[in-house]
Amino acid sequence: MASETTPKVNGTNGTHAAKAPLGDVLHVIDSRTRQHYTLDIQQNSINANDLKAIKTSKDEEHPEYQNEQGLRVYDPGYSNTLVSESKITYIDGLEGTIQYRGYSIHDIIGKKRFADLSYLLIWGSWPTVDETQKYQARLNEVPLIDDTVLNVIRAFPKHGSIIGMMCAGLSALQSSDMDAIPAHAAKNLYLGQPENVDNQIIRVLSSLSMITAAAYCHHTGKTFTPPRKDYSYVQNFMLMTGLVDESTGEPNPRYVDVIERLWTCVADHEMTCSTAALLQTASALPDLISSLISAISATYGPLHGGAIEVAYKSIEEIGSVENVKEKIERVKAGKERLYGYGHRVYRVTDPRFTYISGILNELTEEASKDPLLQIAFALDKAATEDEYFISRKLRPNADLFAAFAYKALGFPSEFILPISILSRTQGFMAHWKEAMEGKPRIWRPGQRYTGDLNLKE
Repeated sequence: MASETTPKVNGTNGTHAAKAPLGDVLHVIDSRTRQHYTLDIQQNSINANDLKAIKTSKDEEHPEYQNEQGLRVYDPGYSNTLVSESKITYIDGLEGTIQYRGYSIHDIIGKKRFADLSYLLIWGSWPTVDETQKYQARLNEVPLIDDTVLNVIRAFPKHGSIIGMMCAGLSALQSSDMDAIPAHAAKNLYLGQPENVDNQIIRVLSSLSMITAAAYCHHTGKTFTPPRKDYSYVQNFMLMTGLVDESTGEPNPRYVDVIERLWTCVADHEMTCSTAALLQTASALPDLISSLISAISATYGPLHGGAIEVAYKSIEEIGSVENVKEKIERVKAGKERLYGYGHRVYRVTDPRFTYISGILNELTEEASKDPLLQIAFALDKAATEDEYFISRKLRPNADLFAAFAYKALGFPSEFILPISILSRTQGFMAHWKEAMEGKPRIWRPGQRYTGDLNLKE
């Protein structure tokens, strides 16, 4: 039924338009003022700043509403908010597709190596053979972390947080070159400075691998082996952590291939919590290490990367394969959660899952020696065959199965998150570089104030 009060149409009757429409538009009628606005729709989104034109008079009883400053968007957790534009990774959770720089992961996994994919993500194109060699050489030329960094890591209790050791090691590395910190240098060093950006990416990408390996060796009591200049990034990581063949002292080529494929599967995943944390910090224009520590810290949370450690502890608590059925029943009764299942993005099978599952099949012999993995596999079998989980589309998280693969290779469960962070760092580097190519704009979200005002004793 038509309203007795005809809404005012911006442009035709003197009210203010949010913006002159250019193509597809969203029509908005503000019931408070009966004014009509048109907002441009571009790539199935509207610009939140256009909403500022939708205003009404100040509410004297509720000044915290700030009506006169324009309409705002309330979106806890950014569940439907686009905070940036990017050319790096595309994900369609309904179709179950992932593309890196426009290339499907189906055309990359098993066909490209870390040096190739990280180059694509960071610099936007596949490297030539010569570019790959120069890139690998630059990574291998980064100096070995010195005693300042190593002593900071070794100051931690051996049983302490490996993630904490990584962050502390990065902070020590940061302090070894104060001129690379914009606040200390008192000038912009990275925004619009591609050479400085690239130098920092090479330095941090290589150093983080050493720091992660050194933290692992401290935790396990192993001897840290320095990287070799003739090894690839993955080979050196395996060498530094002691994952080598006992007879040759060199990384097993089969395991090198496994890690290469795993790291391709999880190289980047678009605007994750940790990527957003990295970009939030980067928007203030500090150095790369500051931004990376923010990302690592976010990853540590049990609602993000830390969920893998929680899932492992949950599996350990099951105790044996025989207790799996009882665990499933408790989950179905709502008494417990099944960590590692379900994903915020995907409503179909995670496209990475097929590849990671295939890798696990290749590691059957190694996995058979690990009682914890046997419980995990039995739990997964029970969940995937149960109508409760099928009907709710609760499928295993690809990161959980990648963790199973690392465990089969011999890494302890507490080191799986650090490895996962290292594998994702190539994506972090790409997002930081992209951010440094844009315009300066600090991320400053608003809030809805719900407290009291103008109180007096």
